Amino acid sequence: YVSLLRCHKMLAAVQSRLSAALETRRAKKARRIGFHVVRGAKKFIFGTGNAAWVVGTTMLVMVMPLAFEIEREAQLVEWENAQGGAAPQVIMPKM
Repeated sequence: YVSLLRCHKMLAAVQSRLSAALETRRAKKARRIGFHVVRGAKKFIFGTGNAAWVVGTTMLVMVMPLAFEIEREAQLVEWENAQGGAAPQVIMPKM
């Protein structure tokens, strides 16, 4: 029981020293800098995620149809070359 009291007193002394050390001007400045670093990192991470979402959806909506059309055009050219270079006959209705 005596050693438990001694241990409790030692912990209380360490806690009081630690709290006193954390209240110094230098410690406050370090905490403030740390806070701003963490806040900036969070903003960067979330901002990067938002930017990635915008780029990804833009690719899906605008670039992928273009890629599909280019691929279809390449297949048409390949088919025309396989037919001997003759373009397919398209009959246009008269207006």
